[in-house]
Amino acid sequence: MTRFQPMLATAALLSLLTMHLSSISMAQVAFTRPGDYSSSYSGQITGNGVVQYGLETRPYQRITVTFNTNNPSSRMNVLKGGSAESLCHGSADSNTCTFLVERGTSYRVMIYLTREAAQRGESARFTLTTEEST
Repeated sequence: MTRFQPMLATAALLSLLTMHLSSISMAQVAFTRPGDYSSSYSGQITGNGVVQYGLETRPYQRITVTFNTNNPSSRMNVLKGGSAESLCHGSADSNTCTFLVERGTSYRVMIYLTREAAQRGESARFTLTTEEST
């Protein structure tokens, strides 16, 4: 029985991790293609759901990402490379982020609800808009 308990605990941890990871959606979106100056994408999140969009960019572009939502408890973060630190945090930056694309660096936008809103089971519809400026 004592050999079975660690296996049971491991199985429980793996199932919790799987449930958490299943609430994260990821997509690669070509918001700004050569010749395009503006693109947008709409979606919805509910509860603990998280949506991440990879931005296909070109070096030295100046990009502005704008986040519009129907729920003031939803947030947008723009992350650079594999970093967990936000380049821009939507709620602190009026839901707008402008940055200069660095060579060889990837960017992603993460959309989520605050912890309180997620625990209440709220949802939010949103639109992300990206614009290239000089």
